[in-house]
Amino acid sequence: MTQNINLKEIEKKAYRDSQQDGLMEVMMGLILMTFGGFFYSPIFAFYILLIVFAGRIVEFIRRRYTHPRIGFVKFHEENPKDAMTGVFLFEVAVIVIMFTLISIFGEVTDYSQWVDWSPLFFGMILVGPFAHAQSRSGNVRYTGYAILSVVLGLFFSLAEFASGRTGLILYLVLMGGISFH
Repeated sequence: MTQNINLKEIEKKAYRDSQQDGLMEVMMGLILMTFGGFFYSPIFAFYILLIVFAGRIVEFIRRRYTHPRIGFVKFHEENPKDAMTGVFLFEVAVIVIMFTLISIFGEVTDYSQWVDWSPLFFGMILVGPFAHAQSRSGNVRYTGYAILSVVLGLFFSLAEFASGRTGLILYLVLMGGISFH
């Protein structure tokens, strides 16, 4: 009997299996929570180092601990130029949406409006990585994370706080904590 092979499904399963260790989610949680803490401390060198070396740290830990236990698969490399173009266009779209929202509900030249709406900005930006993870893995939970990031971003943007930064800090710490799951 001939069996049809669905290469896309095999690739998605291999990607899901390669992400079982949860290191990318932990690193994303650390980055978000550290960025939230950055607003209370002028020392942000750790944050910059964490972003710069996040991929290398995850790969080192995976080579040292995960790969010897479960093995690994070398995936087809995406064209970095195409990926960067997609990221750039997505970010431009988010900025245009934010500009439009602030124009409708406030004053674009008022810095405090941008600070107040920054949780929604980050929530919309996080849709990109979650959508990418969902498309690579086929795991629906990433769609839930994307929806949750926008809903929480909207909530923390509309909630009134003594300082506009408080909504962003709470949002980043909460989303960072959720990423740890």
